[in-house]
Order: sequence, then C-alpha cells, then structure tokens
Amino acid sequence: MNLPKALFLDMDGTILRSDHSLAPRTIRAVKSISSTGCIVCLATGRSWESVKPIYDILELSGPTICYNGAVVIGNPVGDCVFESTMNEAVASFVIAEVRTSGCEMIAYRHRELIFERRGPEIKAYNVRTKLPGKIVDFDSLHTLEFTKIIVLSNQNTLARLKLLLGNQFSNEVLSITFSNSRFLELMAGEIDKGKGLMEVCGILNIAREATAAIGDGWNDLAMLEATGDAWIMGGAPQALMAKFPPNRITLSADQDGAARVMETMLQEITVYEQLPR
Repeated sequence: MNLPKALFLDMDGTILRSDHSLAPRTIRAVKSISSTGCIVCLATGRSWESVKPIYDILELSGPTICYNGAVVIGNPVGDCVFESTMNEAVASFVIAEVRTSGCEMIAYRHRELIFERRGPEIKAYNVRTKLPGKIVDFDSLHTLEFTKIIVLSNQNTLARLKLLLGNQFSNEVLSITFSNSRFLELMAGEIDKGKGLMEVCGILNIAREATAAIGDGWNDLAMLEATGDAWIMGGAPQALMAKFPPNRITLSADQDGAARVMETMLQEITVYEQLPR
C-alpha cells in the first residue's frame, strides 16, 4: 500500500468513537501519518467551530471540509476558502415542508447555528457539538443565506421527507444526504464531500488518485468514490459496506478501525500493537 499524499478522515463514527471521544491509538496514528508529510484533512458535516478542538488535539495544519462539502477551511485559524449557500427559494420550500412535518430543524447561516425552537433533538445536538446556537424566527431574516439545513427526527420520517424533496428537486438544485439515521442534511445543489475533496486537491495541487479516505456514512460515499483509496468503517450501514471489497472494510470506530488503516499505511502495525492501549 502506497502512502497517500493526503488522507481525508470523516469524524463521527470514523475517528470519533460512539461516545464522541478520540482514542489515544487514533491520535497516535494521525500524528504519525502526518509526520511523514501526508496531509490529513478532516471531512465532516460539522461546523469549523465544532471541528477545531479535535483539529488542535490532532495537531493538524491543513484544510478541513465542513458542512459535508459546503465549506472548506484553509488553515488552522479558520479562514474560509470555499463556501456554497442554498438557493433562497429552495431553502424556503424546505423550511415550509419541515414545519409541516413537525420535525426539528437547525440551520447553519454561514458559521452561525440557528433554530426556531429548541426541542429534545436539538438539545442533544447542542450537547454533542458543544455549540449552543440561538433561537431565530426564520421568517424574520431578510435573506436566508443558509449553508446547510439539518432535519432531526426518526429514520422513517426522514426517509419520507427525503423522498418528497428528492422528487421536488434534482441533485443539481438540492443535495440531500443522511449523515446518520436521525440527521437528514440539505445543502446547495451538487455539494457533497466529494466536491470538498476536489476543492482541497486543487488547493494542495495534488491528484485525487494520490489521496485516501475513510468514512462510515452515506454522506461519505461521494468522497469515497472520488478518492484514490477508499476505506469503509465496520460500523457503517450494511448496504453501504456492500459497495466496497472486503479488503477495504476495516473495524468499527470503537475498535479503532481508522487507526488500524493508518497503521497499515505506515507499515507499523507490529510497533503499534506493542504500545499500551
């Protein structure tokens, strides 16, 4: 296995365990692969403000893909080098449909987290991301300028909403993806982590064939399809894992699957196994 020039890592369910923590083994693996000159890029649905503490722990310095590709941050100080916002009419349609559905909804307006009411799903989201956000009447906004909308509910309800919106709008107009079974994420048309990967490759002046990526969710699929060496986590949905050969399926996040892939890339598995866990 050749060491990639850039490695793209999803966060939740990939490098973060089910309790949202970073395992010491994962931290060591990221720092070791970074020390070779490989640029490690986090690729997540999260905002930069939520990513930054993890970014700093891992001692990264390169670009970061946020909001599932709608934003690319260029450096450790958080400078935005790419952003795509939703079409105003499309965002208004989505808001109306979500209100009718009774689901909870949050929006990122550029880098600000806003919502119209703080229900139990949003309270849990605030705790997990450590972002309190604020209550805003979306109708009071002169322009929406939404970078991303997340609808929070059970999987069946979200699947019906995804079908409705998918029938209403093409992918060129509205990007729709599940980041997990309770989060339906909506961005501008043709926005996904694959687009983010290509933006970063342009910034770094490297070919996508020289990259690798690890993910666990449907929102990672475009990134995994765009990269030169794709790995799927053992905790991913079965239908998603079925798209990958057995030798590109690693263990789950709770079993340090992403760290094991990086160790394989470094050809240091034996050394790592001797380290205390």
